[in-house]
Amino acid sequence: METIDRCCLTFIAFLCVFKVCEPCQSVVAKRNQLFVPEGGSTHMSCEVVHCGLSWKGGWVFKDFNSTTFTQIFPSSRIHPSNDSMSANRTRLTIHIQSINQSDAGAYKCVISWPPQDLSSSGHLTYINVTAAAGVHWSIAEGSERKLSHRLLVCFGALMCFPIVLCVVWCLTQDRPSAPPVPPHPRTSITERVKANKEVVYAEVALNDRRPQKPCPKQEMQPTIYSSLHFK
Repeated sequence: METIDRCCLTFIAFLCVFKVCEPCQSVVAKRNQLFVPEGGSTHMSCEVVHCGLSWKGGWVFKDFNSTTFTQIFPSSRIHPSNDSMSANRTRLTIHIQSINQSDAGAYKCVISWPPQDLSSSGHLTYINVTAAAGVHWSIAEGSERKLSHRLLVCFGALMCFPIVLCVVWCLTQDRPSAPPVPPHPRTSITERVKANKEVVYAEVALNDRRPQKPCPKQEMQPTIYSSLHFK
C-alpha cells in the first residue's frame, strides 16, 4: 500500500512539474506598459485560476501620485467583464474608452478567497496617456510655420547682400589712393665708395683783430695734394 501511495504522489508531482495540473487560487497576468493617446481606447485582461472554488474581486486602479489602489466600477467609459474559459479559469477583461489624463496610472486584478480569507493579485499594467492626434498635427503645423519663417529670413538676407556690397564699394572709392613707393636702389657698397673719387680740403682763415707785428713775408711753398682712388 505504501508503494502505491508513493507512486501516486510521484505521478502528481510529475504532472505539476509539466504544468498539467493547474495551481488553484491564483491570478495570471503579464506585466505590461501601454501608451494610449488622449481620447483613444484600450483594454486589459487577466485570468483567475479558481478550480471551481468561490471567489470575488476585480480590477483596481492607482494613479501615479497615489499610494493606495481603489476598486474600479462600471461607468459610461469603463466596461469590465468576466468570461468563463473553463471550469477552473475565468478571464477578467476591462475596456476603457475616451481616455483622458485621469486614467493614467497602474491597473491590476485583485481576487479574494472568502473561505480561507486569502487574496491574490496579478502583475501591474501601466497606462501612459500621450498627446492627442490633433495636438501632434498642430505641432507639425507649427514646425512648418517655423520653416517658412526661416526661409523668409534667408531670402531677406540675400536681398540685402547686394546693397551691402554697393555701400562698401562706394566707401572704398572715396578714399585717396596711397602714393607709390619709390623703388629702392640696389647698389653695392663698392659702388657707393667709388662715387666719392676726390677728397676736398677746405682752408679756414681766422682774422685776429689784435694788432699784429709785421713779420717778414715768407715765400709760400706750393702744397701738392694727391687724390685717392679706390679700386
